[in-house]
Amino acid sequence: MNHGYYKKVDRSMMDWGFTIPKDFVDRFLYNQPLKAGTVYQIRWDNNTEFLLKLRQTFIQSYIIIKSQKELFDKTNKDQNHFRTSMDGGQQEVLIFNPISASNIEVKEFIVIENEWNALFHRLLEENVFGWIFDKKEKEYLIQKSTNWISVDKFNEHKNALNVIYYLVKTNEKLIYIGKAENFGKRVKPGRKHQNMPGDWDKFKYDIIRPEFSNILERIEDHTIRTIASILNNNKNYSSLNIGDFTLVNDTWKKL
Repeated sequence: MNHGYYKKVDRSMMDWGFTIPKDFVDRFLYNQPLKAGTVYQIRWDNNTEFLLKLRQTFIQSYIIIKSQKELFDKTNKDQNHFRTSMDGGQQEVLIFNPISASNIEVKEFIVIENEWNALFHRLLEENVFGWIFDKKEKEYLIQKSTNWISVDKFNEHKNALNVIYYLVKTNEKLIYIGKAENFGKRVKPGRKHQNMPGDWDKFKYDIIRPEFSNILERIEDHTIRTIASILNNNKNYSSLNIGDFTLVNDTWKKL
């Protein structure tokens, strides 16, 4: 019977996975034939759902590791090699238990909780840390875009900041577009927005990156004009009139 492999959470795990040590390869491959000189890895860099869950569960390790990397990059610009260094009392641990050659059970072993975890979880969910730590993502205007959400889930999203939002009344095929520095203060279920009745039933939103929050109004205006040029609208704005939905905004700037 295979025993689990205990792995301390490190930087590679917060980005892509880890390399299986040679002494444990047989456990994970169930003694299948091995190719000489081959490195065996468990990877999840293409599994964003698992990666987010890992970062949420081991939020303390994520913050410490990424903060150390950020500091290292700023003070060692000419170097490209980095190793995580955390005190023993800060180390969090996972157990990887091979069930078969293609199935691995993952369990928490050591998770460190503190009074900041709830706040860190929220910041991670809103992708604030992605904006700070993940340099490759900074070239994008939007840091998060949701799917369409039922209005009865609104309270779960009311704290979103710097958003372009979309409200829909599906039975009348109406859509409204707006902006909000604080989503829950600007929008509430049952509230009318220009020509959008208060009984709209679905919404979605895009979170604009903090460095672009000063042009939120211009982003809103551009989004409205773009949608108006595609859907029916109430201002006789030149449009292809594609589909059955009507944009109900009655104020936006013309170029």
